[in-house]
Amino acid sequence: MLPESVRGEGTAEVPSTAPATYSTKRTSWLRDPARRPGWFADLSMLPALVALIAVLSLLTDGLLTPSNIVNVFSQSAVVAIAAIGATFVILTGGIDLSTGSVIGAGGVAGAWIITGTGNVPAGVAAGLLTGTAIGLVIGAVVARLPVVPFAVTLAALYVVSGGTTLLSHGRTIAPVPSGFIGFSIDGPGGVPYSVWLAVVLYALAQLVLTRTAWGRRVLHVGANAEVARVSGVSVTRTKASVYAVAGLFSAIAGIVLTSGLAGAGASMGGPLLLNIVGAVVLGGTGLTGGRGSLLRTGIGVLFLGFLSNGMSLLGLASFDQQIVTGVIIFLAASADGLHRRLKRGP
Repeated sequence: MLPESVRGEGTAEVPSTAPATYSTKRTSWLRDPARRPGWFADLSMLPALVALIAVLSLLTDGLLTPSNIVNVFSQSAVVAIAAIGATFVILTGGIDLSTGSVIGAGGVAGAWIITGTGNVPAGVAAGLLTGTAIGLVIGAVVARLPVVPFAVTLAALYVVSGGTTLLSHGRTIAPVPSGFIGFSIDGPGGVPYSVWLAVVLYALAQLVLTRTAWGRRVLHVGANAEVARVSGVSVTRTKASVYAVAGLFSAIAGIVLTSGLAGAGASMGGPLLLNIVGAVVLGGTGLTGGRGSLLRTGIGVLFLGFLSNGMSLLGLASFDQQIVTGVIIFLAASADGLHRRLKRGP
């Protein structure tokens, strides 16, 4: 029989008494998908990001100046942090439309304690507990009741937003201490602490996803919930836990946004929902679950950050920017659907 390495397609098997010889030539891992490291696939969106930056740098002035790059990272920090939680949810095949309202709830709860007591750590703790508690309730409903996540989280968006508005009497909770505001302005190397926080959270979240049993369960549930259940994975607990994690990260984003705005309002996170979910989709995390990483989401966040900044430098109106962003996210989602269809075959 001819060795597999030298047998051509359609070649008949010919008996031979000659000893088999095998090619010792090894194909480069760049050309051989089986030999590529796992992180290589997570960089699939990187060429598009580089191309976007190159085009915008030719069309605008000052895009790649150090101050503007820091500005892009600073403005993207809130979206980046909230997108971590959204990534975990989408990896299980779910969706969380309540993210924007939870950002507002976490920020308002934190600002309310901070302005009332002057105790920043207590305010931060209150905001994080609020977001996590909301996520736990949403996760319990999604995991235990026969309802789709879209409907549950859409309802939660209205309930949480309305409740936060009611409790805050529809006003902005301010002012917060100047030291708290400085968190989103100052930092080592001229980079705000909020950006460094986002980087650290991404590194930790990626380690949790790839190096812990819980992270593997998240991926297994997203890939095939029934197989995961047969394998001994508690699908109910895993699904509930990712919404709690999403609530926690949304609350962190709310605290950071409160720092940047010097106050908190119930509706402050609403406009960010498109960019949060869009960053996950643009990065290449599959909407049906089981495929994706935090590295992909990070690239998606930077893509939207530079896109928004470049459109602002070009003088595009806000509604024009929304149209362009929506079209790009639509194309990314369509490409994901086409990829899955081609993978399944005719």
